[in-house]
Amino acid sequence: MNNIFDIARMAGVSKTTVSRVINNQPGVREETRIKVQEAIKKLNYVPNHAARSLVSRKSGVIGVVLNEFNASVYLKLANYLEKYAALYNYNVVFCSSNDNYESKSRYVQYFTGGAADGLILFGSDTRDRELVKKILKTGFPLVLIENYFNDINVNDVIIDNFSGAVNVVNYLVKLGHRKIAHITGNINHKVALERLNGYIKALNENGLAYNKEYVIHTDSGEQSGCKSVDQLLKLKEPPTAIFTFNDMQGYEVIQRAAELGISVPQDLSVVGFDNIYDILRFIPSNIRLTSMKQPMDKVAEAAIGLMMTNIEDVNAKPQIISFETEIFHGTSCREKK
Repeated sequence: MNNIFDIARMAGVSKTTVSRVINNQPGVREETRIKVQEAIKKLNYVPNHAARSLVSRKSGVIGVVLNEFNASVYLKLANYLEKYAALYNYNVVFCSSNDNYESKSRYVQYFTGGAADGLILFGSDTRDRELVKKILKTGFPLVLIENYFNDINVNDVIIDNFSGAVNVVNYLVKLGHRKIAHITGNINHKVALERLNGYIKALNENGLAYNKEYVIHTDSGEQSGCKSVDQLLKLKEPPTAIFTFNDMQGYEVIQRAAELGISVPQDLSVVGFDNIYDILRFIPSNIRLTSMKQPMDKVAEAAIGLMMTNIEDVNAKPQIISFETEIFHGTSCREKK
């Protein structure tokens, strides 16, 4: 089996130079780096990550703990996180707490105990405050995605869900809608709460009264859109437009409305959030959902960038990076006649 000494001989460099190239470290001229990489390829050399971690005291792993895997937006972000981590020769290991705080705490302890060099918490559970404080006290590299605590100084990548929800309602009002309903996500999660609050604020700013019958609280799980639209369309004055917490709910609303003889968008306009059509193409619908787009590619790139900075310098000043959403105009909305 070939080793770094064989690579060094073939490339005509020192083993230290080979080690720097393998570990993607600075201090190597580009032409030398290319020469070493060519030798690695010719010799079919595969680095022994376990041995490297013993020497460098680094695992080459970034741990990611999610609230749950059943949200399609998580899958989209996971792919991007892997893409950008690979640029730094890092692997990503994902764990789902299934929305269970004790399970999340166990995964955090596992990663911070030596299984990873840094940790990303993805999800906006309001119960994470004490857990985040505990991690920060240890000095372990940490990045949050889609969560924010104004009294905690931590690396954070957030999406402006509040403004996104305001923009949804404003868009529907411009189309002439006055009876606008909202199907929420789990409001223990800050993302869902921000979208609900944005919806309420936009109603007030447009002179529309808040109608509690038009707000259906859900856990955003499977079939939550179907069950909610059943409830909304049975009202004495049903809404003419529905804003759903996510795209899965939005497509469920479209399907269920069709089953009930309600045409989208002729009779009912629907707007989702996330714009993950590429993941939800298995849903049989001839209507493309209008939805708020989240720049998941940029979110992942920013999160990995913050993580690598923190791994290289544990004293690096924490940063907050925020991204805006923008509307994707599908075929699920029309002007109210």
